Amino acid sequence: MHSMEGVHKKQRKEFFSMYPYFQKNRKPNPSNPSGLSVREASPADPLRQFLAENPAFGMLLFQVTGGQGAVPIERATVVISKALPNGRTLSVTTMTDESGKTAEISLPAPRRDKSQTPGGTDVFATYDALIFAPGTVPVVVHDIPIFDGITTIQPVALSFDVSGARRDEAESITDTEPNL
Repeated sequence: MHSMEGVHKKQRKEFFSMYPYFQKNRKPNPSNPSGLSVREASPADPLRQFLAENPAFGMLLFQVTGGQGAVPIERATVVISKALPNGRTLSVTTMTDESGKTAEISLPAPRRDKSQTPGGTDVFATYDALIFAPGTVPVVVHDIPIFDGITTIQPVALSFDVSGARRDEAESITDTEPNL
């Protein structure tokens, strides 16, 4: 099991480096001669609580198409987010390649063995995503489930905006069935 623990530590490091939130509140500390950065947080800190409840990682990638799924959308922007109880939002932004796919994004999720604990709650974390590209109607996907150790592929079909009118509202979709 030690090898998997190493993978999770590497993924956690990648997660922290992706989110600018973790770069804030870094101050020099004379009582810490090693120079390691430590962010002060109370045990009730919603970010710390979220990470404690979601110590594992799952992967998420998007397949973005247009023209009723026939055309891959290159350079579509995908913003994945997770709202925390204190009003802060964790988010990461990525773009699709020429095949309409994003890279796999590593996201915190509850450990798989949590489901075997009596009274265990959800065995997945949920995230929202905003997807948009020039000339298309933006789409918001709610409640994308992320499971420990599993890659979720989220297909998104963007509609081409033929009216030319500026859209202030995104089409909203709630994901009900994960594609594993």
